Amino acid sequence: MLAKQFQTFKWHIIISFFIWGLLFVVMIVPAVLAQPQLQNGADFPTPTLSPVSLDMIPVERVGGAVESKTYPAEVIGPFEISETTATSNYPHGAIFTVAIHSELAISNVTLFVRYPHGSGTRAIAERVDADSTQWRALLYDTPGQPPWQEFDFYWSITATNGEFAETTSQFFVYDDPTRVWFKSETPLLRLYWFGYDESFGQVAQEAVYAVRERHEQGFGRGLTYTPIAVLFPDLTTFAEFQAGGESGVRRRAGFTSNDLGMTVQRFLDLGNSSSCPLYPHPEEQTLEWLYDYTATVITHEITHLYQYDNNIIGPTWFIEGGATWFSSNPLRGRQEGLRDRAPDDDLPTLQGVGPSSSAFTPNGCNALVYWMGTSFHNYIYGAYGMDTIATWYDLVSRNFSMDDALVEATGKTLAELERDWRLYLGLNPEVFVRPTDPYQFPPTPTPFGS
Repeated sequence: MLAKQFQTFKWHIIISFFIWGLLFVVMIVPAVLAQPQLQNGADFPTPTLSPVSLDMIPVERVGGAVESKTYPAEVIGPFEISETTATSNYPHGAIFTVAIHSELAISNVTLFVRYPHGSGTRAIAERVDADSTQWRALLYDTPGQPPWQEFDFYWSITATNGEFAETTSQFFVYDDPTRVWFKSETPLLRLYWFGYDESFGQVAQEAVYAVRERHEQGFGRGLTYTPIAVLFPDLTTFAEFQAGGESGVRRRAGFTSNDLGMTVQRFLDLGNSSSCPLYPHPEEQTLEWLYDYTATVITHEITHLYQYDNNIIGPTWFIEGGATWFSSNPLRGRQEGLRDRAPDDDLPTLQGVGPSSSAFTPNGCNALVYWMGTSFHNYIYGAYGMDTIATWYDLVSRNFSMDDALVEATGKTLAELERDWRLYLGLNPEVFVRPTDPYQFPPTPTPFGS
């Protein structure tokens, strides 16, 4: 009797395995076979960079000396306004002075600043002394303002009887009088750097021109202004204008400001050892490699400015992955890194708020959201084409949610596309959903190893 029960139990197990095996064949195998992949299982190629052959771009030397700039005098109603003098004392702010003569008693004078996208700040002016007609405003009396930012400014003058005037807007560059910088300028980029030779400018400018076509295809147009990139050679100089000094920015490679229309970065230190495969061994880290890597970072950050300029918002993987995919070297081994995981170490889902911005890859690199977002963008490009990328971004810019825009652009939900993408990577199509951090916009500061 016992033997018969055991035999019946054994057959139940065999039948169960058979049923599960049949379900796998029916449900999973056709899905795998249906996915758009290249013949030999290779990855979809990234968009081809536009061929670039720029004439040698002139490099000039700027900064390194205190130079006051003067702006025209004006008479506005009852106010006679002298020339304005503006002097950069970077990293300790800039001083603006003006003399105002009037039969009216002046109650206050304010310096207003407007940045490229219309936002701005102000600085309250004070009399040089109690009986003086001279007024002085200190702009940026706290840390955090990088050099070479550009803005317009004007004075607002108010008398005690309520009469007021605003001067004509003028242009100012917050230069660095403490050292000489290199400057390279084209219609696509104003670039400042020091500590490395002049040839870096050509490398960076050509990278920006190489991704221009992709930017314009994806976003529908170019930027509405010329972006600025400022490159510091090391941690010490990068930290000099920031609160907290070196300890406060040790883990930051840089940041990008939509208000200022600029990105501020620092070069990696050559010779550093890293387990992340994005970086060659220390002895293989040449100056050429560093320049190419830094140019890729610049094109990544310029993509963030395109995102800001076009109202592109969404979860971190979408923002950072998109910025990386539009850069001059988008993958750099990222898809291999996603595949190189232990069987029980699943990728987090793209759905909802998406992966945590603090999640690491298993191969020694940080910022998993960059890797996943870049790979997913390239999957959409490979499977559906550049027009679909453009439609996706256009809809997001018109206030569609990122998920709804994907449905309109591809005909599939994010959940369906994520399943396809995971199969394309050779992973289990069913995601393991784990708790994640809320996404941030603007994006987080650029970390190392992303």
